[in-house]
Amino acid sequence: MLSSSYRRLKPDTPGQLGSKTILDNNVHPPRIDSFQFIFDDWLGDDLIECFPCFLITERLLNKLEGMSLKGYVIKDVEIEFSPLFYDLNGNKKVPAFKWLYITGQAGDDFFIDEENCLMVSVNAYERINKDGNIPNCEVEVLSISQV
Repeated sequence: MLSSSYRRLKPDTPGQLGSKTILDNNVHPPRIDSFQFIFDDWLGDDLIECFPCFLITERLLNKLEGMSLKGYVIKDVEIEFSPLFYDLNGNKKVPAFKWLYITGQAGDDFFIDEENCLMVSVNAYERINKDGNIPNCEVEVLSISQV
């Protein structure tokens, strides 16, 4: 059964695709086959974005995995840090991140909308908001008719 509303999430973007990312620009959004993310900064969010990809901390992922949520698979991501990251953060520790690869369609717990934004069900959002740290993520409430 569908939730009566969804949350459109626009997570913080604290970095960029790395040169080792393998992508196909012939489609939109680009299809990523191998993902390298380079942190330029990190404000502490457990869910971040680097178009067209999303990353999630292993800590928050562990909270989601027992919920039988649909619409994503987890993939590995290669993480590096730019000189700017060290200028801004010194030796700040960043937790382990995984690639939150979105596979869902409208009606699943995770899917990408027509504006290429991450949509999550109320159940998924409540767990992310309760157990995760996402203060820099823009959140918009949408009803099913708006999805």
